[in-house]
Amino acid sequence: MAIVFSRIDDRLLHGQVVTTWLKRYEIEQAIIVSDEVSRDATRQAILKMAAPQGLKVVCFSPSKLVEVLQKTEVKRQTMLIFTNPREVWECVEGGIKIDFLNVGNMSKTETNEKVTAGVALTEEDRTYFGKLIDAGIKIEVQMVPTDKIEEMKDVLGR
Repeated sequence: MAIVFSRIDDRLLHGQVVTTWLKRYEIEQAIIVSDEVSRDATRQAILKMAAPQGLKVVCFSPSKLVEVLQKTEVKRQTMLIFTNPREVWECVEGGIKIDFLNVGNMSKTETNEKVTAGVALTEEDRTYFGKLIDAGIKIEVQMVPTDKIEEMKDVLGR
């Protein structure tokens, strides 16, 4: 499989992703993994239009991604982009191998608590990050490659 980078960023494809992470990992395909986005054709169209030329963008729910990857080998340098740790966990539970997860932006809302400059978590997020850490996945909080890395286990006090 050619999944070379997995990231949580609720902004999905945006300037930082395009200018730094895509170049760093020579990404040819971005798979947006989101229940919400997979049901929103307009949002999918906007994401595809916003992508740089040559980048293939596809959108799946976690369950659909698991189903697709059981039947199809990923041949392009691929990045998985999630909006939350629950959907990452659903993929891992479904058999998708993720050894490393980068966490970029998780926006502050009325229902979560800011834990780093760019990450705010609900109790559910904390639970799923804990499951991912317990499954042996290394999780780093880092907006762009030049930023200091924070380990999610330290952020959670584990």
